[in-house]
Amino acid sequence: MQTLAVHATIDVLIACLAQGCSTMKRFALWLWVICSVSACGEAPRSAAPPAGASPYVVMDFSKPMSIDALPQGWHQRTFRFVEPMQVSFVDKAGRPAIRLQTHDSASMLFRDVNIGLDRLSVLSWGWFVEQPVISKLDELTAEGDDHPARLYLKFLAPGGDSHAMEIIWGNSSLKAGDWKYLKSFWRSQPFPHYVARGGQAEIGRWHDERVDLRELYRKQWGDPAGVQLREVALFCDTDQTGASSIAYFSTIRAQAPGT
Repeated sequence: MQTLAVHATIDVLIACLAQGCSTMKRFALWLWVICSVSACGEAPRSAAPPAGASPYVVMDFSKPMSIDALPQGWHQRTFRFVEPMQVSFVDKAGRPAIRLQTHDSASMLFRDVNIGLDRLSVLSWGWFVEQPVISKLDELTAEGDDHPARLYLKFLAPGGDSHAMEIIWGNSSLKAGDWKYLKSFWRSQPFPHYVARGGQAEIGRWHDERVDLRELYRKQWGDPAGVQLREVALFCDTDQTGASSIAYFSTIRAQAPGT
């Protein structure tokens, strides 16, 4: 049986294919899947412990960490022949934050989690876009599918089915509350992107967001009872458009409704 890591990579590959990502990136993902199945990939990761009290800190950027030697439960996904995003830890406008910069580049920073949506269904975070993606390409198409800030989410249903989606910062066409779907050649459903914030008027300051993951899950896949959130990833990319971006994230938490 494939590990959650392999399932997650397959989901990322499906999203990549749906979004029309570069041939090199698709090739790199296929290599990762093959190596993982044949035990020549990265070392197996231990299952994340169940989330504790509300709020549960998913990603804490108050203390810098080494990207080259990440703590247990974290991993980075890069794409062969594609430069990774530049990662640093800073104080941005009074908040400790992770700074993610791209220039015709892309990568993902993952945290393994084990969060039951029955209890901790609200995901909250702060983000700050300093340099948005500026391109003449349409962000609603695969060719223009770059965003300055994304959260990739991987869910596991009680029956074993996995589902993935992204929460994104829209560029120009998309605004908060919109959904963006890109065709998938591997699944009957297009890959979903929920727009939590977007537009040029929103750049240059912190925005605190809260989304109900149960409601997002219900809209895409039905009853969220017993569903677990298993992976959260920061994902910034400009490899489709060749543009540049700078974004910051502050602490990401999962919490019970009303807290």
